[in-house]
Amino acid sequence: MSDKEEEEETRRMVSILVKPRDGVDAEALYVKITETIKSQPEYKLKWDEKCKVEDGGTIVASFSIALSADFDEEVMEHIEYMEDEVASSQVTFQTALE
Repeated sequence: MSDKEEEEETRRMVSILVKPRDGVDAEALYVKITETIKSQPEYKLKWDEKCKVEDGGTIVASFSIALSADFDEEVMEHIEYMEDEVASSQVTFQTALE
């Protein structure tokens, strides 16, 4: 495998927390996030099928994306743009997967 092919296959796994605004259903918001945020095709963004909803309604989820992608720009900024439904969001963990 060439270095370029290996780099393309290297992925980043990112765990996030998303706090919905009061009155927003957490599971419905997660569905909207995963259906709306697709990223660039070459980055092959892949969301967990389901999220965990903690007491208080905070969404705990993860996704994987190409290591070369700026996941903050490709994903996190888009979540922030959902300000009518999202109170806050944060990255809790990230790592490169090979």
